[in-house]
Amino acid sequence: MSTSLWRTTRFAISTVCAILVLGLPAIAGQETAFIRILRAEVLANGFAHARDLYVNPDEPLGSVGKIIFESKKLSLNGNIACQTCHLTNFGSADGIPNAAAIGGTGEGPKRLLSGAKLLPRNTLPFWGRGGKGFETFFWDGKVDFSHGKRISQFGSAPPSADALVTAAHLPVVEVREMLEEDPFTRAHMRESVKDSAAVYRAIVLNLRRFEPQASDELAKRLNKSPEALTYTDFARALAAFIRSEFQIRPTKLERFVDGKESFSPEEIRGGMIFYGKGGCVVCHSGRYFSDFKFHAVAFPELGFGKNGFGVDYGRFNVTFDPKDLYTFRTPPLFNVEKTAPYGHSGSVSTVQEAIVAHFDPLRLANLASMDSLGRHDFFVRMTLCSETANTVGFLEYDDVNDLVKFLKTLSF
Repeated sequence: MSTSLWRTTRFAISTVCAILVLGLPAIAGQETAFIRILRAEVLANGFAHARDLYVNPDEPLGSVGKIIFESKKLSLNGNIACQTCHLTNFGSADGIPNAAAIGGTGEGPKRLLSGAKLLPRNTLPFWGRGGKGFETFFWDGKVDFSHGKRISQFGSAPPSADALVTAAHLPVVEVREMLEEDPFTRAHMRESVKDSAAVYRAIVLNLRRFEPQASDELAKRLNKSPEALTYTDFARALAAFIRSEFQIRPTKLERFVDGKESFSPEEIRGGMIFYGKGGCVVCHSGRYFSDFKFHAVAFPELGFGKNGFGVDYGRFNVTFDPKDLYTFRTPPLFNVEKTAPYGHSGSVSTVQEAIVAHFDPLRLANLASMDSLGRHDFFVRMTLCSETANTVGFLEYDDVNDLVKFLKTLSF
């Protein structure tokens, strides 16, 4: 949506929303008018039915992918599986601020307290990953195949033309995430595709040894011998499982759009705010309620940060463009109520707080607890998030709660 069109729409919807909030006497057909306006806005801003988002070119490999997803032998030496940090009971994430990776036991908060090594960012959920049009991955977009691009850590020669398959190559060679430092990994711990290839070969040998049935089945389905399997073959199976297991499913919002389920007054008001004065739709538009672009929001920083000392430069770490400092990919919103905590470092625990961070970040910041570097970093991030603050504007307490009610209609 263009800025000028959005501002016109925002005024119109805000006027309608004001009528709802003020509770003016109802007239015949008034409620129907509100519903029609909201339904029209949903459809005009890229809504798609769940059935139209699912695409899975390697679907027959999904059953093998499930075994690999759950297997700790995917980790060469870290005793950790994909499933360790992507759990159904935490909305396909892990329920803790910074991911707790190798060296721990248990799940979610229990793993955090078990001595696991922490990663600097919050675990992203998997809903819709690899679906139609979902081609930008990770908080900083370090894998981005959108609009004909091929951005990844593999440079000009990614291992696959499929963005999700390429993304599935990265966690297994990330030290602290799925790799423990030992003599072998230290010998290959360079920013080199050639050195990573040796690690991938070792992972394949590990899987063939400890997951022989899955490896044989994968080879059979790809018409290969087990000895000819590559890591990319296993990544294709992982991608097939992720696409199937975490595909978008019908939501209350979809049923509302189709006229099969009604909204409560709070959900209607929340929808009006989302598409109106809240300005949420400016970034949370499209099929996944994300523009897949990168924006600065002054969330409090938590943990040691991707750049150390509690600092995370976000997208800048990928592009080295100063305009990308402190920006992160707009999160898709499906099942957002189930994927707490929020923000790139998991620093806010509720959807309400995540919304507040967009227009009143000082409410969430404990400045007294910050050292001088922390306050400076927070100040810089606040100056860079003016675009967000100017888009959202100010929301009252009831506005935020109604907005949360609307966002819950994106759950399934």
